[in-house]
Amino acid sequence: MDKILLSLKNRVIVPSILLGGICLWLVVCQAHYHSYWMGTIHRVQTTDFNLLHHTLPPTLAQMILSNRSDLIQRTLDCSFGLFGIVITDPSGENVLYKTEKIYKRESWQGRAAAESLLKEGEPYDLITDPPQLEPLYAHASPRSTAANKVGALKPGTRVLGRIYYLRSAPPTFFEDLTNFMFKGFFELSGSKRGYCYITCFSFGFTCTVLLLVYLRRRGLELKQKELEHMRRELDIRKKALESLSSELATQKARKVWLEREADQAYKRALGLKQSLERLKESLVGVEDNFDPAVGGGSVSGMQNQISQNNQKVSQFKIRPPVAPPGSILEEIESLLPSLNENAKNLRSQADVLQDYCSALEDRQSEMRRIVENAFNRAQVSPSPLNPSSHAATGAGAEGAVTEIIDMSPR
Repeated sequence: MDKILLSLKNRVIVPSILLGGICLWLVVCQAHYHSYWMGTIHRVQTTDFNLLHHTLPPTLAQMILSNRSDLIQRTLDCSFGLFGIVITDPSGENVLYKTEKIYKRESWQGRAAAESLLKEGEPYDLITDPPQLEPLYAHASPRSTAANKVGALKPGTRVLGRIYYLRSAPPTFFEDLTNFMFKGFFELSGSKRGYCYITCFSFGFTCTVLLLVYLRRRGLELKQKELEHMRRELDIRKKALESLSSELATQKARKVWLEREADQAYKRALGLKQSLERLKESLVGVEDNFDPAVGGGSVSGMQNQISQNNQKVSQFKIRPPVAPPGSILEEIESLLPSLNENAKNLRSQADVLQDYCSALEDRQSEMRRIVENAFNRAQVSPSPLNPSSHAATGAGAEGAVTEIIDMSPR
């Protein structure tokens, strides 16, 4: 239902609701029309006819015997034209008296002719001489459809005439509704009162439905926008996590490379230091070989000393000095502190990279927690439009997050 509501546009929803309200109004008005004219008015006229069956024949008999035609006509006009009363001769072929008044419109007047009276559903009463006090017909209840015969004429009674009762024909539904709409919309009488209440109810119901549909549609649109925002935020978090993961992998690789370079540089520095120490020792030995005090002043002693020195010197491969031995040693000794300092710097850089990698790992843990919270929020408030697609998206996102977050060092 919500999916259909979101797919329809306002220019389709509003006319549809208005058309439904109009149809509802017509249906309820039709029901009220039948309830009023075929129910209330028919029962009222049934009650009136039942009362006339009991009282009118003896009253009119007295008036006819007294030759009071004026009273007869005034009695027939007491119905104000809401229904008709017709008096004929005993055969029913000639109309003697009938109701002359018309209430707002003609309804039964066309059926007041002698040939149409026998077709009426209400039975006729007899005017007798002497007047008969007991009624000939009576209705069992206001809802009865026909009168029941409850009496008979006494022997020797003379019939003076017949009394016919004509029900008022109700207007058509279209006429009644047109009369309500164009002839007193706010007149609270008769069927118009019911039409007025029905119109107010239908209008309020239609407005309420429009308001509920608008609020529901607005709420669904806001939820859809929030869901789209959460999806975009989740995509951004995923991209940021992927970027951080790639950066962490790069920094880890750089860390390994720097550690390897630092170890190699440190080893080279240690080897160089050892070589320099050996070189220093060899240079000191060369200076001792050229000492004139060693070996005395004899030629044989000098030759023996030279041969011993040659044997001792032959154990080392001495590079011919380009500069005096003292300046070379000083230059080498001046280089040793800088080499040690460079080795310490490389080691400190390796420690800094180690701390930076630890910070990146902490940041990855924080990002993983944020993504998991966003994913849990997306699962708590799933989309009412397409749960299957949301579940698939959530599963895909969870799988993607799990694959990215699992970045422990191997």
